[in-house]
Amino acid sequence: MPIRPLLICFFLALIPAHAWAQPADLPTPEALFQEAAQAIGWKGDTKDVGRIEAHARVSVEGRTYDTVVNSRVSTPADGDARFTMVGEDGTVTYGDTDGTIWFESEGSERRTLSPAMAAFVHGHQFHRRALFPAAEFKTIDPEVTLEEFADELAFTVSGTTPAGARLRYFFSQRSKRMIGFHLVVDEETGPHPMDFTLKDWRTSAGESLFWRVDINDRGKIYVYRFDRILMLP
Repeated sequence: MPIRPLLICFFLALIPAHAWAQPADLPTPEALFQEAAQAIGWKGDTKDVGRIEAHARVSVEGRTYDTVVNSRVSTPADGDARFTMVGEDGTVTYGDTDGTIWFESEGSERRTLSPAMAAFVHGHQFHRRALFPAAEFKTIDPEVTLEEFADELAFTVSGTTPAGARLRYFFSQRSKRMIGFHLVVDEETGPHPMDFTLKDWRTSAGESLFWRVDINDRGKIYVYRFDRILMLP
């Protein structure tokens, strides 16, 4: 055999086997959603979610807020979710009623939000998004990629939301749980990206949920630390 083919065979042998097998080993988006549900102990065929209640302390740029979250989910895609932020500057309530995003503060009428802020508020329904990730998509890219997110190797599912925003979910290759998501909303001034990182996972009554969320909104960091999460019928 000539020397050149021998060298080629030698260097090919040095490439790890998983580099060749990786494309075939990547799961489908549907398989990832199913694995993620199993990893947190959630029954994916549950139709009536009921109510989610939670309380968190939020810190951002040296300020802190008390946040009360109430989310009644009638179907995986619809419901009436709201969270109230109480701080030194007063109280503001943000809500998502079957896809209509709004906010109201003390002494003001209810108003709708800009597309970027609406996506931000909708993103605060953290636990619903983790329980029903596929419901957040209008279209889903069939290809799954393998990327690094939050210092972990993660399977990535991408797609478009009903409002036209680009959404990417990151599922831990190791634990199968969702470890975060990336949302990009197109505004008149350009793309508005937001990163959500899910942390402090705890298991109770067979269900595993995250008790901390870090949000990077173009350099502004919001840290949510939950001290109460109730999944009610």
